[in-house]
Amino acid sequence: MQTFLPSQLGIWKKSFLAAGLFLSATACLAYNPQLRLQCQLFAGGEDHAFVFVPTAHPYTAKPIDLERFRFKAIVSLGGDQIEYIKITVSYLSSGQALILQQATYLPPFSQSQSLTGRQQLYSPNLGRELSYDCNLVDVP
Repeated sequence: MQTFLPSQLGIWKKSFLAAGLFLSATACLAYNPQLRLQCQLFAGGEDHAFVFVPTAHPYTAKPIDLERFRFKAIVSLGGDQIEYIKITVSYLSSGQALILQQATYLPPFSQSQSLTGRQQLYSPNLGRELSYDCNLVDVP
């Protein structure tokens, strides 16, 4: 049986405490419940701002119709962290939705810069334009 000196026990306690603090800090960075996806959209000569909250049920996310464009952003929550962000932009024509762009973003996510960059999409027949830029924000 091995015996430990009191000074060795102190080192072990400090090591376990440091490991616990590191893991709790890492868990806090994994998912912040105040985190939201904020998107600035421009269509039909107007600016629009929308905020999308994380959801554990991505099929319930509702699309937004602007002019003849349909914009849908899904912030999928799995357990205690965001699994992915998926953005789909479609063009509505004759009752049909033609997908123009679909992008999936995976962690790690940066809150200090744009997630998507400025995206510009054009309708297939009339040259209408939709542009957007999305980033993750911490809502107080």
